[in-house]
Amino acid sequence: MSDRYLAELEAELGAVGIRGSLRRRILAETADHLRESGDAAAFGEPSLIAGRFADELATSGARRVAFTAFLALAPAGLAYAVLLGLIRTWPDIASARLLPLAIATAVTIVLAPQVAFAAGVLTVARAWRLRSQTAAPAAEIVVLRRRAAVALGSGAAAFAGIGTYAYLYASGLPGWWPPAALIVSGAALVPIGGAAVALARNAQLRPQATGPAGDLFDDLAPLVDRFPLPLRGRPWRFCLLVAVAVAAAAFIAGGPDEGPRNAVAEFVAVSAAFAVLGRFLGLRR
Repeated sequence: MSDRYLAELEAELGAVGIRGSLRRRILAETADHLRESGDAAAFGEPSLIAGRFADELATSGARRVAFTAFLALAPAGLAYAVLLGLIRTWPDIASARLLPLAIATAVTIVLAPQVAFAAGVLTVARAWRLRSQTAAPAAEIVVLRRRAAVALGSGAAAFAGIGTYAYLYASGLPGWWPPAALIVSGAALVPIGGAAVALARNAQLRPQATGPAGDLFDDLAPLVDRFPLPLRGRPWRFCLLVAVAVAAAAFIAGGPDEGPRNAVAEFVAVSAAFAVLGRFLGLRR
């Protein structure tokens, strides 16, 4: 009876993505319990036991990955800002070795860090909200994984863009900057890659717990519910407020010459990102 139960549990654990040494450890502990009790029926249905393991492991693992991703991106973002800030005179965009690639690289350098920052903050906000939950709904875990993936992917894209920029404009940059950019980019990609591997491993787990995914207003409830304007249930109002704030910051930073152009570009970028990624990242339902 116990052998059949363990075989069924092994199959169910594999079905929810629990394999390798972790599955062997669970089966070994289950075998010990069965030897002590001698009653496999009282231990619980294998599918339910496997689902519970998957729920708890996916929840704790996704939270851990969320904070790991943020810790990987935070110092990388600081290094990114310093690296770009050291360029006093930017080469003319037409002087690139390959202009079409240079245009794509310029867009990546501007937008990817912003997406990485926003997605990283949202990832931590969701992980913090789930900090006390032992087994969060599967839909919540999916959103958390997506946010972490977008944050890490955008961070990697930003540093790939920096490396590409260093190659395309090497002749118009200070001699020390291209090798420094490549070294910093390579160093930053190591922790980002490590967090991505941890995320991929967690994504193999298939939690079973039911429940809603929640949205941005659930993650930021303490701030949203105290805001003077009603925001909950009005995602586009929230988006426009953020877009206006970002555009205002870009206008001030850009001054009278570049401020208006930068403000319009940032407003459009924030609105477009919300439209494209809003549902995918659980910002709106």
